[in-house]
Amino acid sequence: MIVNRYSKTVYNMALNFAGNSDDAADITQDIFLKVYNNINKFNGENTFTAWLLRLSKNYCIDFWRKHKHNRKNLELDDNIKSEYSDEVDTPEDSVIRKSEITYLRKKLLLLSPDLRSLIIMRDIQDFSYQEIAENLDMPLGTIKSRINRARTKLAKIVLNEGK
Repeated sequence: MIVNRYSKTVYNMALNFAGNSDDAADITQDIFLKVYNNINKFNGENTFTAWLLRLSKNYCIDFWRKHKHNRKNLELDDNIKSEYSDEVDTPEDSVIRKSEITYLRKKLLLLSPDLRSLIIMRDIQDFSYQEIAENLDMPLGTIKSRINRARTKLAKIVLNEGK
């Protein structure tokens, strides 16, 4: 029941940390094994979703740290489908969108894990600022400023590439 309800959220977070679907699937499986083995540590102080997201975020950061020497060699999965639009794209639009998504995913990998996780939660998984603050047990103002910092750094990465 837990896997069915939260697998998409955990997988999307893992995918945006790992950059490819194979690693993301492995990470997702590892996270749910960790949940199963540590469910007794869930004390009900926060919501289960908050506990799961914190555990997922920490696991993804650990993955990133363990593989940071391979970070530049990580291959992004070109077969990942975008769910950003319900409109039917022309083949040209589809290729352009896929290229843009791949480009942004590569740049997202250059952010620190903490900032990347906030961008993923807010801009990719579409959590509200309030939901992120509650799930990470942080003040709302801190979340807003860190997301702003993450977006600014990502923009600088993209803009500095052209120089």
